[in-house]
Parts: sequence; C-alpha cells; structure tokens
Amino acid sequence: MVQTSSADASPNLRALLSRRALDLPDAPRLDNTEDVATRISFVYGFPDPESLPAAEVAAAAASVLEKNGRWALQYGDTAGYRGLMEALLAKLERDQGITAGRENMIVTAGGSQAMQLVLDALVDWGDTVITEAPTWLGAVQAFRNVGAEVVSVPVDGQGTDTGALERALVRLRDAGIQPKLIYVISNFQNPSGISTSVERRRRILELAREHGTLILEDDAYFDLRYEGASLPPIYALDDGASTMYLGTLSKTMGAGMRLGWLLAPPAVIGRLTALKIDGGTNVFGAHVAAEWLPDHLDAHVRELREIYRRRRDVMLASLERHMPAGTTWTRPEGGFFVWVTLPPGVDTTRMLPQACERGVEYLPGATCYADERGRDQLRLSFSFAADDTIDAGIGIIAEIAKGELSEAGRS
Repeated sequence: MVQTSSADASPNLRALLSRRALDLPDAPRLDNTEDVATRISFVYGFPDPESLPAAEVAAAAASVLEKNGRWALQYGDTAGYRGLMEALLAKLERDQGITAGRENMIVTAGGSQAMQLVLDALVDWGDTVITEAPTWLGAVQAFRNVGAEVVSVPVDGQGTDTGALERALVRLRDAGIQPKLIYVISNFQNPSGISTSVERRRRILELAREHGTLILEDDAYFDLRYEGASLPPIYALDDGASTMYLGTLSKTMGAGMRLGWLLAPPAVIGRLTALKIDGGTNVFGAHVAAEWLPDHLDAHVRELREIYRRRRDVMLASLERHMPAGTTWTRPEGGFFVWVTLPPGVDTTRMLPQACERGVEYLPGATCYADERGRDQLRLSFSFAADDTIDAGIGIIAEIAKGELSEAGRS
C-alpha cells in the first residue's frame, strides 16, 4: 500500500477561496510592453514610451539618495510621504483650484489602489453603486470583485446624464436602497473622451447631497487637456463633505511609478489608512516624485499635450478617411481615448480576433459596461501607438467592420 504524505496532498482550493475570489475569472496577463510595441496597439491607456522623463527621474533619484537616502529607502507613513503630499497639494491648489490639507489626502499605488481602498471601506457584498455607462474597464472589474450591484447612468455629449442620475436615485430611494457612491470620470472620460459640463458637475453634487451618498470623482486625465478651458473638479465645487477625488501620476510622470492619491473628508481618510497595510506606498518613488514635480511637471505636461494632440488629430482624420458610413465617434478635448460606435450589425468583440491576426488591437465596447452592452462600440487609445502606424491600424479595423456589415447585408 502506498501512503501519501500530507505534503503531497493538494488542498481543495475552491473550498478555501473567499466569496469575492470564488467566481472571478483569472486575470489576463499583460504582455511585455516591448512586445506590445511590435503591434499596432489601440487597446492600452499607456503613456507614450518615448516621452517618459527617464533622464530627469534618474537625476531626481540620484539627488534623493545623496540627500536623504537612508530614509527614502526605509518604511514610511502609511498615509504617504509628507514631501510628496505637500508637492501634490500645492499643484492641486494652483491648477485645479482645490484647497485641501494633508488630513484630506492618502497616497496610493496609482488610482487603482485608491479605488480599491474606497470600495473596501464603503461597499459590502450586495451594496449598490452608481456608475456611468460606458465607464472605465477597471471600475467594472472592481465593482464586480466586491459583489456590488451596479446601476448604470448613460453618458451623452455633455457627460453624465444628470436627469437619468436623478431618476435612478429616486428609484433606489423608493425601493429603500442607499447607494454607497456615485462614480464619475469628470474630464476626458475613459472610454468616451467626453468631459462633464460644469452645470452637470454642480447637479451631480446637489443630487449626492440630497440623497446622502458620496461621489468618487476620477480625474486621472486632468492635466492632459489639448484645447478649451479647464473645468473645475466636482471636489473644488464641494465643501469637502460629499466628494472623494482620485488622481494619479501614471499619465504624466510615468505609470511605473505607481503613485496616485485620494482626497476625501478626514473621517474617510482615517478609515482608508486603517485598511492600508503596505508600510508606505513606494516610499523611494514618492521621494523621487517630490523632488521631480516642482521643477519638471509643467514643462513635461506641455510636451505631452503636443504629442497627444497630434496623435488625436491623426486618429480622427484616419477615422474620417476609412470608417464605413454610419459610424460615429467622439472628438475628445484631452485624455487618451476616442469612442467609436459602428452601424448595427457589427460586433466588435467578434471582430477582435480578426484584427489581432492582422497585428491590430483595440478594446471592445462591451468591456466598458457592467451589463456588457456596447457590442457595436470600441475604444481606441491614441496615446501608445506611433504616429505613423495609426492610419494603417484604423484602415484594418475599418476593413474588418465593412466585412461584418457585408455579411449582415448592410453594406
């Protein structure tokens, strides 16, 4: 008789998984970004690799190590490095019109960790959250991961449809349901590229106050405006009681820094800090960012605006040149994304393998909805694709779409 040692016995993993992890699909692994660069990739919201300020960051890192290396390489404050907080708060007051103190801020590993902390603090399994439709793929996944019931509110040419938001809030109130938060991307929305008007921002704030809920405002793209006047964040219109404000250095200084922040009422920040057990977010990177930001951010942002404005214009011209009749798309004033709606009969999820076979990739629209609507839509990112590849990539997508329409008898 062969005996099996306890070391050889595999546990029943499914029986051990938490409720949150039990039915989640495996996360896709991101290809090496150098491999992604061999394709015409419109799928990732990555910053342009050639624009990343590597030399300046290297100089800042050397300066930090020389001046304060023994503390920059040590554990740090869970809420974040004070020097970075002060640099960010000064930038936010100057550029966004936001007045806040360190008691309102927590530094996070990018905007994604900020969202995860908010959901951990506020949302239990079965709780309700309100979001835009379409919205950021990461938010859809995060809401699903915590078992949230998602109520979707459409986005139109002026941003969040506040009439639909009010109707949703009234329905929930009448049903005895308290939504935990309203998630909005106020500037250059991911994926639509649309910014919510100032009038609607004020109305969102009024509705949140009236219905006793919080706003989670995601403003990852604020600095990347290519035309038009900047709009005040909802947080800047608030008295600090109803809005949480999420920002990031991922789109400017570099996504690899994994540095973001959240502004919120001090009571919320206290709960988030209690949940955050990382010994300080990227302490060395935070010291480097604090060294780099005051002297370099503005000039770097001006350079980025020129790069991305040019790429946006190339993409818009290519869409006009190639896409089948009946296709519409947004014209963003900033950010990374153009949102395309194809004629009925085209399924962008079904199209994707054909595009990938021909070396082009994009994000199918259904991934940007909690209920997987949007099968005739797709998101195109112009931030990562080289200028001289955009037209060819759009041409391939258009050719596949025309083939879909022909098969559906709509050509």
